[in-house]
Amino acid sequence: MRISKKTWLTLLGFLVSGVFLFIFIQNDAFLYQRPLGKVTAVKTESTEKTTDVYNNTDQMTRQKLTFEILNSKYKGRKLQVTNTYSNSGALDQKYRVGQQVFLDIHERKGELDASIADYKRDIYLFMLSFLVIFLLYLTMQFQGIKTLLSVMLNFVLFLLAVELDVRLNLTNFFWIFVVFAVIFTALSLTLVIGLNRQCLITFSAIILSTTLALVIGCVTLYLTKSQGIHYEALDYATQSPKQLFLAATVIGSLGAVMDAATDIVATLFEMKKSQPKTSKKQLFLSGRAVGRSIMGPLINVLLLIFFAETIALSVVYFKTGNSIAYTFEWTMALGVVQALISGIGIVLTIPVASFLSAYSLSLGGKEHVSD
Repeated sequence: MRISKKTWLTLLGFLVSGVFLFIFIQNDAFLYQRPLGKVTAVKTESTEKTTDVYNNTDQMTRQKLTFEILNSKYKGRKLQVTNTYSNSGALDQKYRVGQQVFLDIHERKGELDASIADYKRDIYLFMLSFLVIFLLYLTMQFQGIKTLLSVMLNFVLFLLAVELDVRLNLTNFFWIFVVFAVIFTALSLTLVIGLNRQCLITFSAIILSTTLALVIGCVTLYLTKSQGIHYEALDYATQSPKQLFLAATVIGSLGAVMDAATDIVATLFEMKKSQPKTSKKQLFLSGRAVGRSIMGPLINVLLLIFFAETIALSVVYFKTGNSIAYTFEWTMALGVVQALISGIGIVLTIPVASFLSAYSLSLGGKEHVSD
């Protein structure tokens, strides 16, 4: 395949932009108000092996770090800070020459005393974001940029929903996230698919399937009196843990259901466009076939996400002498329930999206597809 001159210029432009972005972020200390220091020298002072009451072993190492302050009124001055890190790296980390960290600096009689506050990670965030933008444009052109725009807007809306919840401090804040979830869905589909009949059918299938799955989940939890479910296990829950759990379930289920509904509806619309004489029954059966083929991978994705979220905390529970049953009950039960509700949503999406698409496409014929 021959690559056009315009494509080469675009790739070159992305490459040059990436280099400049990297150089800028490496030297952006002037943008921060917090004191920022660069590690200029590292000296290992001592190493000690430790064992806790559960017979878990680790190795603690003490470092003497020399920092050059890059901003604030102390810019250019140097100071030394002691850092202790473990091989496990659970609550600490090893520092190397060239790394930048935020410092808490105190001045006593002209002498500077400092402690490490946090590691500067903006370079990873910005470079990964740049790579995502580059790959989206490279593979999907303008459609990829629209997808990225929908993600950014949804992220902003999510922050607004959280801010609204915090400011209003409502008792029934679950409905705030439900309303914003509907807005997430509508905005994403409109930007990616366009404001047309296909978008409307996909939106209807997503909302209907997610609602049914959530209702089934809530009814089941009510009938079983949520036995074995510890909502208080949610980290940093300052409001009703159960409502936080349901809000997270809605948002999580929405993503899985959206994936399934979009695939089914898009396939049936394309099928009707290429084969206008396809009957309603054939469309419905084709939708079910598509759904069966994607259902397994999607549910497995849900499980993998669940494993990724719980593995770290589960290891901590096991390492501190807890049984499998206790660990599952306090670290995995909520995730399993969320995964099951999302799985129900995926299963329901198959007949719902297939029926809505088949019914809609059978009404208007070929001209109906091109709306």
